[in-house]
Amino acid sequence: MERILIGVEPDEHGWRVQLAGITLERNLEQPAALGRADDLARERHASTGLPTAVHVRMLCGDGVMLGMHG
Repeated sequence: MERILIGVEPDEHGWRVQLAGITLERNLEQPAALGRADDLARERHASTGLPTAVHVRMLCGDGVMLGMHG
């Protein structure tokens, strides 16, 4: 079963949180964006039972998977 990914990536003035290509929040500090994305991933897993994770695109372009639920 595929995971639902909540994305965190650099934005014009900080970091943004996305789900399925839709920006949910933007211009956040990185720790705040990571915390919000993890909260969303946890909530989505609790409400749907589907596995979720936070995918972070770092400034260097590499991707890192964090906050896996389910």
